[in-house]
Amino acid sequence: MMRWIVLLLLLGLVGAVAKSGCHVREFYGIGYTIHNPSERHQQMIQWLKNNAPYCKVDDYVMIWNNLPNWAGTSDTAQLRSAVIEGYTEALARDKK
Repeated sequence: MMRWIVLLLLLGLVGAVAKSGCHVREFYGIGYTIHNPSERHQQMIQWLKNNAPYCKVDDYVMIWNNLPNWAGTSDTAQLRSAVIEGYTEALARDKK
């Protein structure tokens, strides 16, 4: 019984660690799996808010360069602004 409890705790820790990070492929996935433009826009904005502290400058450059393809008709000034804001925050983090 104790082994199962330890196993569950370890799996919980692995899941918690795996969720924190900037995985650009998740952002890419939103673009290619959500077909409703307004829903895709909201999901992309939410992804940027949730992952901003973990993304690096190179991640934001990749997102920016591919945003027209990944966002499609969801590519708005608000989405571009969120990417620029995240980029400037990542630059500040890298300088520390």
